[in-house]
Amino acid sequence: MEDGFNQQDLSVVEASFTDDYVRHGYGGPSANSLAEHIESLKTYHSSLSNARFEIQQMVSDGSSVAVRYILRGTHTGTFMGVAASGNEVERHAVAIFTIIEGKVTEGHIVSDSGGLLEQLSK
Repeated sequence: MEDGFNQQDLSVVEASFTDDYVRHGYGGPSANSLAEHIESLKTYHSSLSNARFEIQQMVSDGSSVAVRYILRGTHTGTFMGVAASGNEVERHAVAIFTIIEGKVTEGHIVSDSGGLLEQLSK
């Protein structure tokens, strides 16, 4: 999934999640379907050139996977209501995903959107 996002090939993401995937965002956006999730990922690419996820740590316990990652990019389009600044930005996050029959069904993501907003506004 990381490579799919980083290479802007969201079909990889689509193949890894169920259609009724739900993302609970804490400090970031939520999504009530895979379609909403994909649209929010597209927003990253349209607002942050070279947007990429960098996985820092991953731990699995059966049907749950915890991932600590950093989203990085250059702020080249309006994002979070802030016009392009040209700043290099990053947002740290931790996600816990539920996986059933090989597909992600639910995600709980805690992210430092306040820190990101501060970087966008400099």
